[in-house]
Amino acid sequence: MLAAVSVLMLGALLSSTATASAAPARPEAPEPARIDLVLDLSGSMNDNDAGGQTRLAAAKQAVTRIIETAPEQAPLGLRVYGATYPGQDKKQGCTDTQQVLPVTAMDAAARADAKNRVEGFTAVGFTPIGHALREAAKDLGTSGARRIVLVSDGDDTCAPPPPCEVARELKSQGIDLAVDVVGFRTPSSARTQLRCIADATGGSYADAEDADSLTANLGTLFRKAWRTYHASGKPVEGSLNGCQDAPLVTPGQYLDEFTGGRDLYYKVKKRPDQRLQVSATAVAEEGYSRGAIITVAAGPAGNGKPSTWLREFSQSMGWANVISTGGRSKPGAGNETPAPDDTGCIVVENGITKSGDKPMPVELLVGIADATTQGAGARTPAPRTGADAEGGFSFNSATPIGPGSHRQSIAVGEAPFWRVEVKAGQKLTVTAGVDTPADFPSSTPSGWAVTVYNSQRESTQCNDDQRSAELFTGRTGHFERVCGPWDITDQGDAKSSDSKGYDVPGTYYIQAQVAEPDPRAKGVVVPISLKVDVSGTPRAGNSPVFFFGDDTAQGPSPSGANGSAEQRGTGGTTASAKDDDSAVGRLALPAGAGAGILLLGGIAFYMLRRRRAT
Repeated sequence: MLAAVSVLMLGALLSSTATASAAPARPEAPEPARIDLVLDLSGSMNDNDAGGQTRLAAAKQAVTRIIETAPEQAPLGLRVYGATYPGQDKKQGCTDTQQVLPVTAMDAAARADAKNRVEGFTAVGFTPIGHALREAAKDLGTSGARRIVLVSDGDDTCAPPPPCEVARELKSQGIDLAVDVVGFRTPSSARTQLRCIADATGGSYADAEDADSLTANLGTLFRKAWRTYHASGKPVEGSLNGCQDAPLVTPGQYLDEFTGGRDLYYKVKKRPDQRLQVSATAVAEEGYSRGAIITVAAGPAGNGKPSTWLREFSQSMGWANVISTGGRSKPGAGNETPAPDDTGCIVVENGITKSGDKPMPVELLVGIADATTQGAGARTPAPRTGADAEGGFSFNSATPIGPGSHRQSIAVGEAPFWRVEVKAGQKLTVTAGVDTPADFPSSTPSGWAVTVYNSQRESTQCNDDQRSAELFTGRTGHFERVCGPWDITDQGDAKSSDSKGYDVPGTYYIQAQVAEPDPRAKGVVVPISLKVDVSGTPRAGNSPVFFFGDDTAQGPSPSGANGSAEQRGTGGTTASAKDDDSAVGRLALPAGAGAGILLLGGIAFYMLRRRRAT
């Protein structure tokens, strides 16, 4: 929940030291693209050949789904053509286009109004695609990123103007505008015309044959404008000068940034009987230099950098838009090094940016586990199925799923996340596939990549071949990656950690993407499949339950629900907050609310090397 949640968390987690809640505002998020959906309501949309229903009924279903799932901050408009004139006068029929919904943020009132309007649509007229595109461009205004998403079932019947020439005309004006197109049961002649519109503006084209494929492909095209990686957290400004003047962070997720080559320092409260988790995720718009490293470490402040409690790092061996690592302090006697006043220090080492680079957002996740959180118990979000199982676009918005098979479409450039719960004693196997069309453009390093992260947000080894992607090497068709099966163990079972990363029971994250795509492939819609197998019997024992400062058990809400899905579940196995009379229940902590930064980043192939402290 985004409101403050009453949770059990010990007075020892706070002190009179100024906490991180008072911090300068972070850089403003880029404005989301303004989108105008242009829908064909010509007479042919009444044909009853869309999987047991009319094309119009299928289109209503798909558009309603877009309206329901649009983020609240996303400016969305709706224009139709062929909706009002049923006669034969071509002059009148070819000007039949109306703006049904002005381009506006999808708050509750706008969402309800839009759905009511869609329900009343009828299909009666001509197909003036070129004229409708010109009018849609006017709907979107003259500034910022703009997209038109066109749904049509046939050729333009009103040229001139030819729609492809209109598309070129708009592009030649220097307008930051792309047109994405879904051809709905289109003949080959219409398909050529519609592809030309998309190609001329740098947009994407997808075919649909029934309500399900129309809903899926339309949703994919909208996600292109709304979602890549959503960095989020409570704004914080870590010290650049060491632990002495660092802000205090309590359990929760924070949003900071790397500047130049400077490291970030924070103070944290941890008693000797408690375990600490620290995770850091850096997000870049265009990837990282080969060999870039991010490191997290923590321990009592002293000479040099703290590292007594934990130290972990990940190294990028190629380009990536996310590089993430995390670690936990060790349990048991000899690992409880105390800090004065129970106040230690966290450092996030910046081996990514250099002097002169633009600031790079960094998510910081802090959690505490102890007897109290163990007693409160773990809670996890309910798995989703069907259309609700579409992947999210950050660790926080990762979609919870269970064992089984899941299918959806993605636009090349997307890298969706899912999350699955696994316990010690079980085995995890992840199989992900993609189908590329015969004309799919691919460059030498392009491939199908699958990355599994553990509860520490640290990448794990996929399988014994040590590769992160199945390279296309000029081929098209079906490609598949299998990660696992891997035994899930517990860090408390062994003296040394598992270098493969599967010794952290709890939430595992799955990310899939077309890696390092050819520029011509960006935006191409491809179907993907995901199969998750969790086998074996959970072993008896008490894996640690971490408290991360908000009700992570609820997980992200579907897009368009109240609140920000990206700022909910912060991952890992988390403490329940249901016992308000407990020791932790007497302390209300902020639930990770705050300004999130939407990052529109390129997704690319990468391999991460992981190292653990001994």
